[in-house]
Amino acid sequence: MENEDTAGLDPIKYEIYRHRLYNILEEGRITIRRVTGSAMVAEGGETLCSFYMSDGTPVLTASGILLHCTGARDFVLKAIEWYEDDPGIADGDQLLFNDPYIGGQHLCDHIIIKPIFHNGRRIAWCGSFMHTPETGAISPGGMPGHATNIWQEGVAFKGLKIVEGGKFRPDVFNTVCGHSRDPHLVGLDTKAKIAANNVCAKQLMNLVEKYGLGFVEAANERIIEDSEKMVRGKLASLPDGVWRARMYGDIDGLAEKPYRVVCTMTKQGAEIVFDFTGSSPQNAGSLNSTLSATWGSLFVVLASQLFWDVPWNGGMLRPVTLIAPHGTVVNARYPAAVSCGVISAGDMVTATAHACIGRMTLAAGQPEEVNSVWRGGSGTAVSFGGINQHGERTAGLLLEGFASGTGATPYRDGVDTGGAMMNPTSNIADVEVLESSFPFLHLARRQATDSGGAGRFRGGVGIEMVYVIYGTERLEIGLLGSGRRSPVNRGIFGGYPSAIREVRMARNSNVKELWKLGKSTASFAEMDALEAQHMLAPACRPTEALSEFDIISPRRDGGGGYGDPLERDPDRVANDVTAGLVSPAAAERVYGVVMDARTGIVDAKGTELLRKQMRAARLQA
Repeated sequence: MENEDTAGLDPIKYEIYRHRLYNILEEGRITIRRVTGSAMVAEGGETLCSFYMSDGTPVLTASGILLHCTGARDFVLKAIEWYEDDPGIADGDQLLFNDPYIGGQHLCDHIIIKPIFHNGRRIAWCGSFMHTPETGAISPGGMPGHATNIWQEGVAFKGLKIVEGGKFRPDVFNTVCGHSRDPHLVGLDTKAKIAANNVCAKQLMNLVEKYGLGFVEAANERIIEDSEKMVRGKLASLPDGVWRARMYGDIDGLAEKPYRVVCTMTKQGAEIVFDFTGSSPQNAGSLNSTLSATWGSLFVVLASQLFWDVPWNGGMLRPVTLIAPHGTVVNARYPAAVSCGVISAGDMVTATAHACIGRMTLAAGQPEEVNSVWRGGSGTAVSFGGINQHGERTAGLLLEGFASGTGATPYRDGVDTGGAMMNPTSNIADVEVLESSFPFLHLARRQATDSGGAGRFRGGVGIEMVYVIYGTERLEIGLLGSGRRSPVNRGIFGGYPSAIREVRMARNSNVKELWKLGKSTASFAEMDALEAQHMLAPACRPTEALSEFDIISPRRDGGGGYGDPLERDPDRVANDVTAGLVSPAAAERVYGVVMDARTGIVDAKGTELLRKQMRAARLQA
């Protein structure tokens, strides 16, 4: 049947179809969350389901992680290129990929794609994507910062037929799972993606039966055309110009060493270019981004800040050009290690592009569209592996960093522990779920004082946790990420950056004795009171064996501030101090607010005098 004219589609039927297609993808995501054994997926929502045209062009995506909206496309294209003729792509096949030099962010990103056939002709693809927290790398958790090549990061699968002609292949399944430290968890994740694809493909075929293949293919084309039209219209309404931003990382995965990401954004007419020329050469460790990963990191800010009202598909990207020089931290040269790129160079791609977009939209007279940087990635994540409290092998990551603070705006503060830009359905796992799955007890989870960037409007504060190893004597702990030396979320128009990311560790602590006295360690600051071997850990740290009752306390960053902190309403500062979001010391030193620490009452005259002195000191600096 010939496709219908996209312009001549019945508008009501088209809208019903488009919304139904999205709901099918959400049904696929629900399927994944019900089958998986991963807390970061079931609780945190780190999943993606998507439909593609028969040639691989993305049609529509439903995602808990914006990073992956472009990566799945590349796996479909590669499957067509490599396997169309030999061994062939047949009805009922499902292919497993995770190679970050093809698509996705790192080897943790496992995707299974499924071709969809009608009367013997391939009419579409569907794909299911999620972060699998164990890859068989040189250290547990799949993201070793100290890896120096891709082979140390696990096994790269390049399109294994895990389902062939509708028949599940246990030989491939056992091989995939057997390469990890937690084969049961990887197995559940793999079956979850297969199940989601089955759900999505079946429901799409129901729409074909209901509306006819001609209408479905024309409607899919129309969805893509509409996205491109919306994007070009929005770009045309914004001022032409060039905006620049740069950020610095502080560790390359092996040692504390600075590197930079530079973004030059040029907008002209209905086209926009993001040029990362000037970024540093690729790092020695794994804090690098592949080209596909950089596209994903750019998509995060495009989808959430610039084109937030546009359906996510291939049409959105047609007016966008990405320039990322080969051999740099934003387009690493094979076989560079890249497992930690998503929370380092990738985060900096998002942040620098975000800063440029914010300046452009403010210049367009659209302050309601502007906010400070708040990438809100997983930050310095904790990786672990060993034997859990049930005597079973375990490995993975703790990713509570999704409860990051959002950026301040020209009119209001950022949201405290409000979410992650990369995750539009941000959530963090319940403590009870984590404790039932992993050998940890959570002593505290709270909003982190002084973590949000100061400003006339304050960045939202991040989160801090305190947890103790419990129920095992065989556990390795490692750290991955960046941001301990250089703030990762910058303020704008005079706003201050967020706090740095920090992790404290206490070995051989006296926490058991404190418990007997009815006491505990309930905050990052209270770690100092423990009798223990203390360490302020680097952002990236290879795994090492720890003991039961050793304590780890990560402190995440918040969002950047907006405007001069000395212009903030003193009563708002006092309220923040009362709520524990800002310390009394920061209220005076940063905001210039004099107040009674006991009553919380502001000294108006003292505040006016102090701020006058602070402004005078600035002029003399």
